[in-house]
Amino acid sequence: MEGWHGVPFDRPLQRTRETIEIIRMIAAGERLAYDGSVHHLPLPGGAGRAIRSRAETAPIPIYIAALGPANLRLTGELADGWIGNSFFPATANVFFDPIRAGAEQAGRSFADVDRVVAVGVEFTDDDPDAIAAAGRRHADGYAFMFGAMGSAKKNFYNDAFARQGYGDDVAEVQRLWTAGNREAAAARVPIEIGLGTNLVGPPAAIEDRLVEYERSGVTTLRVGVDGSFDDKITTLETLVALTARAGAQFDRERRTTESGTTA
Repeated sequence: MEGWHGVPFDRPLQRTRETIEIIRMIAAGERLAYDGSVHHLPLPGGAGRAIRSRAETAPIPIYIAALGPANLRLTGELADGWIGNSFFPATANVFFDPIRAGAEQAGRSFADVDRVVAVGVEFTDDDPDAIAAAGRRHADGYAFMFGAMGSAKKNFYNDAFARQGYGDDVAEVQRLWTAGNREAAAARVPIEIGLGTNLVGPPAAIEDRLVEYERSGVTTLRVGVDGSFDDKITTLETLVALTARAGAQFDRERRTTESGTTA
Protein backbone atom coordinates (compact mmCIF):
# COMPACT_ATOMS: atom_id res chain seq x y z
CA MET A 1 0.00 0.00 0.00
CA GLU A 2 2.63 2.51 1.01
CA GLY A 3 5.56 1.39 -1.15
CA TRP A 4 3.67 0.65 -4.35
CA HIS A 5 0.57 2.87 -4.16
CA GLY A 6 1.75 5.69 -1.92
CA VAL A 7 -1.35 5.32 0.27
CA PRO A 8 -1.01 5.20 4.06
CA PHE A 9 -1.87 1.79 5.50
CA ASP A 10 -4.07 3.10 8.25
CA ARG A 11 -7.65 2.27 9.25
CA PRO A 12 -7.80 -0.54 6.65
CA LEU A 13 -11.21 -1.80 7.79
CA GLN A 14 -12.83 1.61 7.64
CA ARG A 15 -11.14 2.34 4.31
CA THR A 16 -12.51 -0.91 2.88
CA ARG A 17 -15.99 -0.28 4.29
CA GLU A 18 -16.16 3.22 2.84
CA THR A 19 -14.82 2.09 -0.53
CA ILE A 20 -17.56 -0.53 -0.77
CA GLU A 21 -20.23 2.04 0.14
CA ILE A 22 -18.91 4.47 -2.47
CA ILE A 23 -18.81 1.85 -5.24
CA ARG A 24 -22.37 0.81 -4.47
CA MET A 25 -23.54 4.44 -4.54
CA ILE A 26 -21.97 4.88 -7.97
CA ALA A 27 -23.41 1.60 -9.27
CA ALA A 28 -26.88 2.61 -8.05
CA GLY A 29 -26.70 5.88 -9.99
CA GLU A 30 -26.66 8.08 -6.88
CA ARG A 31 -25.08 11.51 -6.84
CA LEU A 32 -21.72 10.98 -5.17
CA ALA A 33 -21.67 13.05 -2.00
CA TYR A 34 -19.89 11.12 0.73
CA ASP A 35 -18.49 12.28 4.05
CA GLY A 36 -16.70 9.39 5.74
CA SER A 37 -13.83 9.07 8.15
CA VAL A 38 -11.36 8.31 5.34
CA HIS A 39 -12.99 9.47 2.11
CA HIS A 40 -14.62 12.88 1.56
CA LEU A 41 -16.30 13.43 -1.79
CA PRO A 42 -16.28 16.01 -3.25
CA LEU A 43 -12.95 17.17 -1.86
CA PRO A 44 -13.66 19.63 0.97
CA GLY A 45 -12.62 23.16 0.09
CA GLY A 46 -12.08 22.26 -3.56
CA ALA A 47 -13.83 23.36 -6.72
CA GLY A 48 -15.35 19.95 -7.41
CA ARG A 49 -19.02 19.18 -6.97
CA ALA A 50 -20.97 15.98 -6.41
CA ILE A 51 -21.53 14.17 -9.68
CA ARG A 52 -23.43 11.12 -10.85
CA SER A 53 -22.08 8.41 -13.17
CA ARG A 54 -23.65 8.31 -16.61
CA ALA A 55 -23.12 4.56 -16.83
CA GLU A 56 -26.19 2.36 -16.76
CA THR A 57 -26.97 1.29 -13.22
CA ALA A 58 -26.12 -2.30 -12.41
CA PRO A 59 -25.27 -4.34 -9.31
CA ILE A 60 -21.53 -4.88 -9.07
CA PRO A 61 -20.50 -7.98 -7.08
CA ILE A 62 -17.87 -6.98 -4.54
CA TYR A 63 -15.31 -9.51 -3.32
CA ILE A 64 -12.84 -8.84 -0.52
CA ALA A 65 -9.41 -10.47 -0.42
CA ALA A 66 -9.08 -10.83 3.34
CA LEU A 67 -6.92 -12.88 5.69
CA GLY A 68 -7.16 -11.28 9.13
CA PRO A 69 -10.12 -12.09 11.42
CA ALA A 70 -11.47 -8.52 11.53
CA ASN A 71 -11.42 -8.14 7.74
CA LEU A 72 -12.96 -11.59 7.38
CA ARG A 73 -15.84 -10.48 9.61
CA LEU A 74 -16.21 -7.38 7.44
CA THR A 75 -16.36 -9.66 4.41
CA GLY A 76 -19.20 -11.62 5.95
CA GLU A 77 -21.00 -8.40 6.82
CA LEU A 78 -20.75 -6.57 3.49
CA ALA A 79 -19.26 -8.53 0.61
CA ASP A 80 -20.73 -10.73 -2.08
CA GLY A 81 -17.66 -12.95 -1.96
CA TRP A 82 -14.32 -13.71 -0.36
CA ILE A 83 -11.06 -14.20 -2.25
CA GLY A 84 -8.74 -16.33 -0.17
CA ASN A 85 -5.37 -17.99 -0.25
CA SER A 86 -3.07 -19.53 2.39
CA PHE A 87 -5.94 -22.00 2.77
CA PHE A 88 -6.00 -25.60 3.92
CA PRO A 89 -9.38 -27.38 3.78
CA ALA A 90 -8.63 -29.03 7.13
CA THR A 91 -8.41 -25.62 8.85
CA ALA A 92 -11.16 -23.85 6.93
CA ASN A 93 -12.71 -22.69 10.21
CA VAL A 94 -9.82 -20.22 10.63
CA PHE A 95 -11.33 -18.25 7.75
CA PHE A 96 -14.95 -19.29 7.66
CA ASP A 97 -15.82 -18.82 11.33
CA PRO A 98 -15.18 -15.03 11.19
CA ILE A 99 -16.97 -14.74 7.83
CA ARG A 100 -19.96 -16.60 9.26
CA ALA A 101 -19.94 -14.43 12.39
CA GLY A 102 -19.88 -11.23 10.34
CA ALA A 103 -22.69 -12.44 8.11
CA GLU A 104 -24.90 -13.49 11.01
CA GLN A 105 -24.30 -10.22 12.86
CA ALA A 106 -25.49 -8.35 9.76
CA GLY A 107 -28.58 -10.55 9.43
CA ARG A 108 -27.19 -12.39 6.43
CA SER A 109 -26.50 -16.05 5.76
CA PHE A 110 -23.06 -17.58 5.38
CA ALA A 111 -24.43 -19.01 2.13
CA ASP A 112 -24.75 -15.45 0.77
CA VAL A 113 -20.95 -15.20 0.54
CA ASP A 114 -19.14 -16.86 -2.37
CA ARG A 115 -15.99 -18.44 -0.87
CA VAL A 116 -13.24 -18.34 -3.49
CA VAL A 117 -9.87 -20.00 -2.90
CA ALA A 118 -6.85 -19.77 -5.19
CA VAL A 119 -4.96 -22.97 -6.03
CA GLY A 120 -2.22 -23.98 -8.41
CA VAL A 121 -2.86 -27.13 -10.44
CA GLU A 122 -0.17 -29.60 -11.46
CA PHE A 123 -0.83 -33.18 -12.48
CA THR A 124 1.84 -35.82 -11.89
CA ASP A 125 2.01 -39.59 -12.15
CA ASP A 126 1.78 -41.90 -9.13
CA ASP A 127 5.53 -41.85 -8.46
CA PRO A 128 6.07 -40.47 -4.92
CA ASP A 129 9.26 -38.76 -6.07
CA ALA A 130 7.37 -36.93 -8.83
CA ILE A 131 4.69 -35.81 -6.37
CA ALA A 132 7.33 -34.65 -3.89
CA ALA A 133 9.22 -32.73 -6.59
CA ALA A 134 6.06 -30.91 -7.67
CA GLY A 135 5.13 -30.16 -4.08
CA ARG A 136 8.61 -28.83 -3.44
CA ARG A 137 8.34 -26.45 -6.40
CA HIS A 138 5.07 -25.05 -5.10
CA ALA A 139 6.43 -24.77 -1.56
CA ASP A 140 9.51 -22.87 -2.75
CA GLY A 141 7.28 -20.19 -4.26
CA TYR A 142 6.02 -19.23 -0.81
CA ALA A 143 9.42 -18.00 0.34
CA PHE A 144 8.90 -14.59 -1.25
CA MET A 145 5.46 -14.30 0.35
CA PHE A 146 6.76 -15.16 3.81
CA GLY A 147 9.95 -13.14 3.51
CA ALA A 148 9.13 -10.06 1.48
CA MET A 149 5.38 -9.40 1.58
CA GLY A 150 4.21 -6.91 4.18
CA SER A 151 6.90 -5.78 6.60
CA ALA A 152 9.19 -7.43 9.10
CA LYS A 153 6.68 -6.62 11.84
CA LYS A 154 3.41 -7.29 10.00
CA ASN A 155 2.82 -9.91 7.33
CA PHE A 156 -0.81 -10.99 6.94
CA TYR A 157 0.16 -14.14 5.02
CA ASN A 158 2.47 -15.27 7.79
CA ASP A 159 -0.21 -14.56 10.36
CA ALA A 160 -2.71 -16.66 8.41
CA PHE A 161 -0.35 -19.62 8.24
CA ALA A 162 0.52 -19.19 11.92
CA ARG A 163 -3.16 -19.50 12.80
CA GLN A 164 -3.10 -22.84 10.97
CA GLY A 165 -0.14 -24.26 12.87
CA TYR A 166 2.86 -23.08 10.82
CA GLY A 167 3.98 -20.14 12.95
CA ASP A 168 7.52 -21.37 13.65
CA ASP A 169 8.04 -22.36 10.02
CA VAL A 170 7.03 -19.04 8.48
CA ALA A 171 9.00 -17.08 11.09
CA GLU A 172 12.15 -19.00 10.19
CA VAL A 173 11.54 -18.56 6.46
CA GLN A 174 11.16 -14.83 7.01
CA ARG A 175 14.35 -14.72 9.08
CA LEU A 176 16.37 -16.49 6.39
CA TRP A 177 14.91 -14.34 3.62
CA THR A 178 15.60 -11.03 5.34
CA ALA A 179 19.13 -12.24 6.12
CA GLY A 180 19.67 -12.62 2.37
CA ASN A 181 19.75 -16.43 2.31
CA ARG A 182 16.92 -16.91 -0.14
CA GLU A 183 17.75 -20.44 -1.27
CA ALA A 184 17.70 -21.60 2.35
CA ALA A 185 14.45 -19.70 2.90
CA ALA A 186 12.80 -21.53 0.01
CA ALA A 187 14.09 -24.89 1.20
CA ARG A 188 12.75 -24.17 4.71
CA VAL A 189 9.13 -23.85 3.53
CA PRO A 190 7.49 -27.16 4.54
CA ILE A 191 6.51 -29.26 1.55
CA GLU A 192 3.15 -29.77 3.27
CA ILE A 193 2.38 -26.13 2.47
CA GLY A 194 3.06 -26.63 -1.22
CA LEU A 195 0.94 -29.78 -1.36
CA GLY A 196 -1.77 -28.72 1.07
CA THR A 197 -2.70 -25.37 -0.48
CA ASN A 198 -2.72 -26.53 -4.11
CA LEU A 199 -3.97 -29.34 -6.33
CA VAL A 200 -0.80 -31.33 -6.94
CA GLY A 201 -0.51 -35.03 -7.73
CA PRO A 202 -2.10 -37.76 -9.84
CA PRO A 203 -5.69 -37.27 -11.06
CA ALA A 204 -7.24 -39.67 -8.53
CA ALA A 205 -5.60 -37.81 -5.64
CA ILE A 206 -6.70 -34.44 -7.01
CA GLU A 207 -10.27 -35.71 -7.32
CA ASP A 208 -10.17 -36.56 -3.61
CA ARG A 209 -8.77 -33.13 -2.85
CA LEU A 210 -11.60 -31.47 -4.76
CA VAL A 211 -14.05 -33.29 -2.53
CA GLU A 212 -12.14 -32.01 0.52
CA TYR A 213 -12.45 -28.43 -0.70
CA GLU A 214 -16.19 -28.84 -1.19
CA ARG A 215 -16.62 -30.49 2.20
CA SER A 216 -14.78 -27.60 3.82
CA GLY A 217 -17.23 -25.04 2.45
CA VAL A 218 -15.33 -23.61 -0.52
CA THR A 219 -17.76 -22.66 -3.28
CA THR A 220 -15.35 -21.55 -6.03
CA LEU A 221 -11.77 -22.51 -6.91
CA ARG A 222 -9.68 -19.96 -8.80
CA VAL A 223 -7.08 -22.10 -10.53
CA GLY A 224 -3.67 -21.25 -11.90
CA VAL A 225 -1.89 -23.50 -14.40
CA ASP A 226 1.55 -23.29 -15.99
CA GLY A 227 2.89 -24.46 -19.32
CA SER A 228 2.10 -23.79 -22.95
CA PHE A 229 -1.37 -22.84 -24.13
CA ASP A 230 -2.07 -26.42 -25.20
CA ASP A 231 -0.80 -27.73 -21.85
CA LYS A 232 -3.09 -25.34 -20.00
CA ILE A 233 -6.10 -26.42 -22.04
CA THR A 234 -5.34 -30.10 -21.39
CA THR A 235 -4.92 -29.47 -17.67
CA LEU A 236 -8.19 -27.54 -17.47
CA GLU A 237 -10.07 -30.21 -19.43
CA THR A 238 -8.86 -32.87 -17.03
CA LEU A 239 -9.68 -30.69 -14.04
CA VAL A 240 -13.23 -30.01 -15.27
CA ALA A 241 -13.86 -33.73 -15.65
CA LEU A 242 -12.48 -34.43 -12.17
CA THR A 243 -14.56 -31.61 -10.71
CA ALA A 244 -17.75 -33.15 -12.11
CA ARG A 245 -16.87 -36.52 -10.58
CA ALA A 246 -15.91 -34.95 -7.27
CA GLY A 247 -19.16 -32.99 -7.20
CA ALA A 248 -21.16 -36.17 -7.78
CA GLN A 249 -19.28 -37.89 -4.96
CA PHE A 250 -19.94 -34.97 -2.61
CA ASP A 251 -23.64 -34.98 -3.51
CA ARG A 252 -23.86 -38.68 -2.71
CA GLU A 253 -22.20 -38.08 0.65
CA ARG A 254 -24.57 -35.22 1.42
CA ARG A 255 -27.66 -37.22 0.54
CA THR A 256 -26.45 -40.10 2.71
CA THR A 257 -25.84 -37.72 5.63
CA GLU A 258 -29.22 -36.04 5.20
CA SER A 259 -31.07 -39.35 5.03
CA GLY A 260 -29.26 -40.56 8.15
CA THR A 261 -30.11 -37.35 10.00
CA THR A 262 -33.75 -37.63 8.96
CA ALA A 263 -33.92 -41.24 10.10
